[in-house]
Amino acid sequence: MKNKLPAVCAILVTTMFWGGSYSSTKVLLSSLRPEQIAFCRLVISCLIFGLLFLCTNKKRIAKKDLLRVIAGGLFGNFFYFLLENNGLLFTTASMGSLIIATIPVLDAVAGAIIFKEKNSATRWLGVLLSFFGVYLIIRTGSNGELSLANLKGNLLVFGAACTWVIYTRINEPLITLYDNITINLYQVAIGMIFLSPLALPLEKSQIILQNTVALNLLYLGICCSAVAYFFYLYALKILGTTAVTSFLNLVPVFGVLGGALILQETLTSIQLIGGIIVICGVSLVTMAAKTSLSAPSGSTPEHSYDN
Repeated sequence: MKNKLPAVCAILVTTMFWGGSYSSTKVLLSSLRPEQIAFCRLVISCLIFGLLFLCTNKKRIAKKDLLRVIAGGLFGNFFYFLLENNGLLFTTASMGSLIIATIPVLDAVAGAIIFKEKNSATRWLGVLLSFFGVYLIIRTGSNGELSLANLKGNLLVFGAACTWVIYTRINEPLITLYDNITINLYQVAIGMIFLSPLALPLEKSQIILQNTVALNLLYLGICCSAVAYFFYLYALKILGTTAVTSFLNLVPVFGVLGGALILQETLTSIQLIGGIIVICGVSLVTMAAKTSLSAPSGSTPEHSYDN
């Protein structure tokens, strides 16, 4: 366990950064369009990964792997942020973080249906519990009543969760072949390129220079994209899927705390119960997974998730 301590610290920092990203994005949505937030975030992280790549002289992506890398960039940086940021226009940061928490459950379902992976009865119980919890969260608005606007936002965020499952599956073989800096640089650049037609021109470019906007963009670009994405792939490679996913159950906890402290958001009793059911279900799914924290260093991880 001693040689895995840095990876444990890395994934803990990652959960805190990603948990806070929902509130930060909500703050920015009052000044910038969803596509502009995602684009600026990726520009910042691309510059950081680009400098690291040049300074460390990392191995370039081989031609045979380029299509997989491009697909990862599209699903993990283009579609994901497009869906999540637009979803947060209509739902709260707290609800968004709780919905994203279902990614390990979606991954288990995708594994069973598409890849014919076998799941235990305990894992399927966790899947059912999580989907029931998501139903309680998604069906109601921030005031506890049925709201089409909130439903639209919740479904968009749920779509983002689905794209992250695809992103993780795509990257699974890549993290054993290439350095984290290389993978992130290529995929962040892909997301940035595809977002540029939707984000440019930045008609509100002067707003970016305002302190609140600039600080939140720097937080998303440096902490949540550059640092957290690097730490995420590093921890995934060292600890394996089950351990990483278990730690990432803390993301909605930090997300709800951030929504309450920064945005003064509240959850209805039904949504709170739904969130607890989701976390319990996700915990059952991850505990029943085949790999564990004791998996040997360097073993090939299955899959996990982020923001």
